[in-house]
Amino acid sequence: MRQVWINGQLQDPHSGAVSALDAGLQLGLAVFDTLLLDRGCLLFAEEHLARLERSARAAELPWPPPFDPREGLRALVAALPVRDASLRLTYSAGAAGEVPLLIASARPVTHWPADGVRVLVSRHAKLAGDPLEQIKHTNRLRNHLAREEARRAGCDEALLPTEAGDLTEGTLSNLFVARDGVLLTAACERGCLAGVTRDHVVASLRAEPRLAGKRWELREDRVEPSDLARADEVLLTNTSGRVLGVLEVRGLRADLPGSAGPIARELRARLDRLEQAERARSIGTVLAPTRAPERSSGGVA
Repeated sequence: MRQVWINGQLQDPHSGAVSALDAGLQLGLAVFDTLLLDRGCLLFAEEHLARLERSARAAELPWPPPFDPREGLRALVAALPVRDASLRLTYSAGAAGEVPLLIASARPVTHWPADGVRVLVSRHAKLAGDPLEQIKHTNRLRNHLAREEARRAGCDEALLPTEAGDLTEGTLSNLFVARDGVLLTAACERGCLAGVTRDHVVASLRAEPRLAGKRWELREDRVEPSDLARADEVLLTNTSGRVLGVLEVRGLRADLPGSAGPIARELRARLDRLEQAERARSIGTVLAPTRAPERSSGGVA
């Protein structure tokens, strides 16, 4: 992963020029989104680009950027020596008086344990109802500290509670709890940032509520630790891991089925079919240049 794309140019990642006065660096005034390049296909690129735009407008960053993010993705994919990678688009306000900064970068794909993941409930809480939680901004300090907390405990992921104690999401993932015919996930107003994979799971279950031979209700609400303690299955979703079954919630459950659970298996199969349909559309179509809309000075659309 020897190159990054910065405002229209491919550069060495260690020598690419970014101003020390960049507002993303100094103030955290930047947003990002992460996409998956899988066997040469950028999966669900348009959904990720739409979320990047929503985040930018909510953060009052000018939209569209001075350079086309599709151009950056195309150039970076063409320059990569691999067909599998995690791609990140970062959009920063830039230095005062200068154009904003758009960066496309790549790193190896995160590989999660095949049999399932182990998680803990972090001590780092977030504020339910905070509208900033709906922005995928670059201030990830809470998530970083929680992830380090999980790593030190021998876990793969940390679940973030609210100040009231209900659970919102993981540091890199969304949370689902399956029990007694209900698939429960945290409502966005509780501080959950809806991921693209989460949206696919929600839409899939609403369109076809039968899973593993049984009708399931999708519910977006508060998720309490007691829900995990009584769950049939606990699942995480994200871009790189797709659908991850949980084996253990530290201190609550150590006997969950992980990836072998029937709900995890069927939801993963549904996502596989969505990915196959995505592959049937060419990457050129997914990343086709579009005519830039009128530039806004920022604000929520």
